[in-house]
Amino acid sequence: MKEAIKKIISGLGALCVIAVLALMIVSNIGKKDKSAIPQNVGEAQDDESNSVDDSYEKKIAESYSKKDDSASRENEDTTEAAETKSSTTNKESLFKRDLGEGGSKKVKKKATVTPSDKSSSSNSGNSTEDDISVSEDHNNPKFLTFTRNPKINIGNEFDVHNFMGYGDNLDRDVQMTITGTVDTSTLGSYPITITLKDDAGNTCQSDMTVSVVTSGGYEPASKDDGTPSAANPSETFAEFKEKYKGEKRSFGIDVSRWQGSIDFNKVKAAGCDFAILRLGGFDDGNHYTDRQYTTYIADAKAAGLKIGIYWHAEERNPDEVKKSVEYLDEVLNGEKLDFPIAYDWEDFEGFEDYGMNFSDINKCYDTFYDEVNALGYEACLYSSLNFLENVWTNNKNGKVWLAHYTSQTDYTGPYYMWQQTSSGGIDGVITNVDFNVCYE
Repeated sequence: MKEAIKKIISGLGALCVIAVLALMIVSNIGKKDKSAIPQNVGEAQDDESNSVDDSYEKKIAESYSKKDDSASRENEDTTEAAETKSSTTNKESLFKRDLGEGGSKKVKKKATVTPSDKSSSSNSGNSTEDDISVSEDHNNPKFLTFTRNPKINIGNEFDVHNFMGYGDNLDRDVQMTITGTVDTSTLGSYPITITLKDDAGNTCQSDMTVSVVTSGGYEPASKDDGTPSAANPSETFAEFKEKYKGEKRSFGIDVSRWQGSIDFNKVKAAGCDFAILRLGGFDDGNHYTDRQYTTYIADAKAAGLKIGIYWHAEERNPDEVKKSVEYLDEVLNGEKLDFPIAYDWEDFEGFEDYGMNFSDINKCYDTFYDEVNALGYEACLYSSLNFLENVWTNNKNGKVWLAHYTSQTDYTGPYYMWQQTSSGGIDGVITNVDFNVCYE
């Protein structure tokens, strides 16, 4: 009996040992040696073409910080400047809105605004994440254009994006919220407050009073048939020259197909020294040549005027800019110019629709500058006082063509040419025309 019990106990012990060994084997099935696994497997790899240089972003942030600190004065000619409750005082000078060959103002891509509207749009080739941390961003988003007292015809749809434009130094998708409502079915005045907020939590706020009226309110722009508008000048070219005469100054006009047929011999006889012509531009994803450019450049040169050109820009990233410069170079075809080629990006009223930040648009100009200079020409930046102070950083220290419609500009930055008005009148041009004074 005892021997039988011993055999049973011995057998059970062997079974336990076998069971333990089995469990150990099972527990190790599927285990892998972590040292054999590449640590970056599954991690997103940087796309070199879309990566954002950290030092560049920090430079942009520092630049806007300086702009915010220095932006303390109002522009006396502003009709759309915002009275903001942020650390930035926004300024808006009146200057020409340069449309493409289609001739109609951009249709906003956003739906009608509700009391809480997060704007969204494609970043169009720009990096989706900036290397600089949002914790390092202390710059408020900005209203770039703003109509404080818009009017809407009764029964029409109210879309706040028709009356403002905004952006941020880093955030490409600034949150926009509205406090208050507008009832376009009932006549009256409706105060609303618009707040911008970026990813870092920085905010900017401004008040708007919308008037619902029976007539005379905002109407979406219709497609233009290209017929030049009748002239209604505020001053003649002779008056302009007399007012701003000085040593080493020359006086000229800038034109596009909106001026229609021009007699440049009469323009020259009126005392004009030069003409800046729109060669073409990039509009709604397509390149175009101004329909009057070929005629203008031949006639203006024949009349003995000095010549410059500008490019109507709407590019969203450096790759688009490079293609634009290739197109520009092909159209220019080696023409000798007397002035730098101007980069004219001015659709700031709809800036939020482009999926860009201020760093992105500055990279576009930097690319334009490099590509144009590589062709053997010189590039410059055209812009109004508002955007020179609130958007552009001019990292290349290129020449600036300032647009500021006032009797005496108070822009403190360097500029080589000043566009003083868009409502000048000169013999040979049947429409109002821009007057410019060059200081070189």
